[in-house]
Amino acid sequence: MQTRALTQSLHLRLLVFAGGAIALALAMAWAMLGILFERHAERQLRSELERHGLSLIAAATIDPNGIPALTRQPSDPRFARPASGLYWLLKGPNGELRSRSLWDGQLNSPVVNRGAWQAIKSAGPFEASVMSVTRKIKPSSNGEIVNVTVAADRAPLTKARREFERETGIFLSLLWLLLAAAAWFQVRMGLRPLTAISNELDHMSQAADARLEVSAHPLEVRPLTEAINKVANQRADDILRARQRAQDLAHALKTPLTALRLQMGALPTDLANDMIRSLSLVSGAVESELARAGVTSVGSQVALESVVDRLIAVVSRTPSGARIKFHADIPADLYVPMPEAAALEAIGALIENASRFARSTVIIAAGAMPTLWVTVTDNGPGIPADLRQAALTRGSRLDERSGSHGLGLAIAQDLVIAKGGALDLEDAPSGGLTVRIQWPAVSKGLQR
Repeated sequence: MQTRALTQSLHLRLLVFAGGAIALALAMAWAMLGILFERHAERQLRSELERHGLSLIAAATIDPNGIPALTRQPSDPRFARPASGLYWLLKGPNGELRSRSLWDGQLNSPVVNRGAWQAIKSAGPFEASVMSVTRKIKPSSNGEIVNVTVAADRAPLTKARREFERETGIFLSLLWLLLAAAAWFQVRMGLRPLTAISNELDHMSQAADARLEVSAHPLEVRPLTEAINKVANQRADDILRARQRAQDLAHALKTPLTALRLQMGALPTDLANDMIRSLSLVSGAVESELARAGVTSVGSQVALESVVDRLIAVVSRTPSGARIKFHADIPADLYVPMPEAAALEAIGALIENASRFARSTVIIAAGAMPTLWVTVTDNGPGIPADLRQAALTRGSRLDERSGSHGLGLAIAQDLVIAKGGALDLEDAPSGGLTVRIQWPAVSKGLQR
């Protein structure tokens, strides 16, 4: 499950990669800092040992028997304390002289072939490892050579490195957390344009001719926005061709259906009524298809107040509308995301349907808070909740006495959904039916 989430989430993939890369870099830095610290400490220790060696050279002599001797003892008290960790050794041709700290231990004193100090690491007289510096000198004029060796225990150096690595590890762990948080912020900011595109795509269905504004996005995601716009253009062309074919088919059927209806007048009454009822359904479907086919996406917004006023003026002259009082509460500056023809078709079907079933009043209201909405409410008998889905089904007629084809609500729903909205049936406060149309908020990232 974790592997699948990692492969599917670009956000998680970038965070894991960034966290791993930062952790690897800090781990390498931690190891390298430990090595550099040890090398620096070793250089410091070597410098200290060479200073002790120079003080020994200044006091070194050879007695008549060829054994090294010192005119004065080194000042560091560790040389006088057995197994103290700091030792010196003078090795001549006939013997050697050692510090009291060396006691009975053995100190490796390599033979050097040059006059400079030579540093080595070796096992110590009492310790696991020591660093020693060795140099050959001629303390007397007779040319006899003496090897001067000064050594120190490396345990303090190793301990200091461990403490340094521990403190550095704590610091780098905190630094990793800080850098991981910065990487999270960077990834989030870097992927924000994709989130913006996703939000804009959610609202492109409100207007078929809406497109993403390419110049409003970063250069890196512009190829994606251009590709999306290209697909949207192709889709719009396909829809236009489909509408044209549907319109051609509907026009081709309209004339034969009219001829059939006229010819049915010569048939027996019972047979003619049944055939006319069936033919009415087909004719209604053709008429509704012609209405939808004539709806284009050009001019995808229309002032709702003017549409409702025109519809009320028409419906109030019909037999069912003449007995109804219409009340409209529409803001003057409210626009719905539909072409004018589609708005007239959809909202007109709702007002006409409400006028047929209302007892006395039909109320049309609209607003834009929190989202854009339009309601058509009547005080008629309403529709039971278990029958509302059937009322929105194409060709379904809950009132068989009605002369309609049962297509009004279904056509209105199709037109609203085509423009990114939704149509719902609700109980009216007066006991009738409220038809609610609702659209989501319009995205700012679209262009027309």
